[in-house]
Amino acid sequence: MNTQRVFRSDPTSFDLREEHHRATFSACELPPHTVLVTIHGEIDATNATNLARYIERRLGNSRKLILDLQTVEFFGASGFAALSNIDVVCRRAGVTWTLQAGSHVRRLLRICDPDRELPVAPASPKYTRTRPSNRKLLVGRDH
Repeated sequence: MNTQRVFRSDPTSFDLREEHHRATFSACELPPHTVLVTIHGEIDATNATNLARYIERRLGNSRKLILDLQTVEFFGASGFAALSNIDVVCRRAGVTWTLQAGSHVRRLLRICDPDRELPVAPASPKYTRTRPSNRKLLVGRDH
């Protein structure tokens, strides 16, 4: 019988907000056992690996992940590699996840994920694109 170690981060780390080259990552807990990660800005080769690592650190004891990329203004091919990595991490940890994708992410997914293997939520008709200066970023538990 083999022993497998699973990394579970400290749940208090949810209050952290991180900035990585033109992108801001934030997370909060939602009951029950759900983590919401919101990404704003641009995902490219300079920060795609940071995105995957950020998500992995925030999973903790969560059973569900909602990854909100609706306000991402640029999404490069390396972002797709990060999403594939997130998919593998979630499957191994038994975490169900959903991707809320904006137009830039959906455009790339039409090319890189034609079989729709990633769990992309249907487009939200009530979502309205706003200018970055008009957005409020979700940070931590107090919103």
